[in-house]
Amino acid sequence: MSSEKQEVYEHNGVPVDLEHKGSDASSSLNGHTQADYADEKLRVLGQVNPHYDHDLTWTDAEEKEVVRIFDLKILSWIGIMFFFLQLDRGNMSNALTDNIMVDLGVDLNTMTLGTTVFILFFCFFEIPSNLVLRRAGAHRWIPFLMVLWGLATAAQLWMHNKATFLICRAFVGMFEAGYIPGIAIYLTTYYKRQEMALRMSIFWSTLAIANSCAGVLAYFILQLRGTAGLAGWKWLFLIEGVATTFVGVLSFFILPEGPTATRGYLRFAGYLTERQELIAITRLIRDDPSKADPSKKIVPKADVWRAVKSPRIWPNLLIGFFGLLPSTPIGGFAPLILKMLGFNGLKANLMTIPGFLLGLAVMSLVSYSSDKFNERAFHGAAATFYYACCVAGLALLPLNTDKVNLYICLIFAMGGSTCWHPVNAAWIAGNTAPVGKRTIALAMYIISVNLTAIAGANVFRNNDAPRFLTGMWILFASLVITIALFIFQRYHLLYINRKRALATKNWTAEDWKRYDETTTDVGDDRLDFVFQV
Repeated sequence: MSSEKQEVYEHNGVPVDLEHKGSDASSSLNGHTQADYADEKLRVLGQVNPHYDHDLTWTDAEEKEVVRIFDLKILSWIGIMFFFLQLDRGNMSNALTDNIMVDLGVDLNTMTLGTTVFILFFCFFEIPSNLVLRRAGAHRWIPFLMVLWGLATAAQLWMHNKATFLICRAFVGMFEAGYIPGIAIYLTTYYKRQEMALRMSIFWSTLAIANSCAGVLAYFILQLRGTAGLAGWKWLFLIEGVATTFVGVLSFFILPEGPTATRGYLRFAGYLTERQELIAITRLIRDDPSKADPSKKIVPKADVWRAVKSPRIWPNLLIGFFGLLPSTPIGGFAPLILKMLGFNGLKANLMTIPGFLLGLAVMSLVSYSSDKFNERAFHGAAATFYYACCVAGLALLPLNTDKVNLYICLIFAMGGSTCWHPVNAAWIAGNTAPVGKRTIALAMYIISVNLTAIAGANVFRNNDAPRFLTGMWILFASLVITIALFIFQRYHLLYINRKRALATKNWTAEDWKRYDETTTDVGDDRLDFVFQV
């Protein structure tokens, strides 16, 4: 049986081949087999959590019911929160169709500078925000951030020149930092590793829904231009900012601390029975023993350093950077591109909706398949290949082509913009341990995909409008690099898995015990950690 397909029950100590427990695991240690030693070690690790029951058994139906409750009660509300985050992040592209540049006395290059300022502040505060989250708890910190960025969004009502525009973008970026990686960490306290890609897809699918609804909302809100003496874009920021603040306040009372703390406030009697709480915690710890410790902690400096210097994380960060390079120019400037092609400015917001809905469908399909087959790299590469073909199509259409043909190609390109994104995020989360290192790794990933927006925002320039052919070929090249990185990371991790398996092939239970007692390896640096590919 190939090492890729070998089922390994990871105890963060001794890996046990489930199909060959009677052979390689037969070495004895004081009358116990290697499998017995692994089982006892998991028992000890799990006892750190008072809700862990090592001998607990349950049916598939019971586990599915627990996961279903998490989907309905936790994931759905997180989706609502992300919906408003994306409204606040993306409404600037809608405001561009309402003459905001004329009202502020700025040009497209200044708007690009605003995007750069937003991203720089977002990235600078990403890791500090996640360090606070680890101590304060996601259920408190994330709603607090949401209230702040909602108020900052509404405050854009008072922008009147270049300086106030840049200041407002800086505050929105600063307060939105930490939300996405924080939510990813929060979800890992409810879901097992092989469940994460689909849940991250559902989480990010809210982005497509938000972008679709943003066009409809913008179409109606921007028509308020002149009401109470305010421009349409001012109404847009005010209404969406106030709505975000309201949802942030509600989130304080709806998000629980974890699976065993769902009672109280607007959660009333709680989401789970006592038995379901035991199932929820026990299944998580069996999947990843590092989740056993329920205490809030400061992320150790060693974990920060381990994440930053890990050569196994950086390929995924580069995938995020190069793979999402096209999303800002193609998705963010889509309404403006359509307006430049001659479509009505207000209707241009509505015309982007099919692209976002197509993106939702493609992303969900890729993520579902990735979880079902427990495979990351080829799914990400295939999804990126689709995206690259769409971008190449935009560049290859004749210069005199009909604007309707350009619109159709643009829609298909928008459909591929983030289709592999949840897969890569789940790949990082599943391959990084302990929790402190995972927290920093996910923050680094979100920094990488947001830094790409700075480069992406500068790909399309005024002198290349409205087809932006030079920019399209730059984006195509970035996607080719992304495909190569997906394939490289797969075989990079397979090499590490095989190297570790070979090094420990003849180890007895006594060897594993000696390793546990003497090693300084932690988390995914341990010889028994098996990477997903």
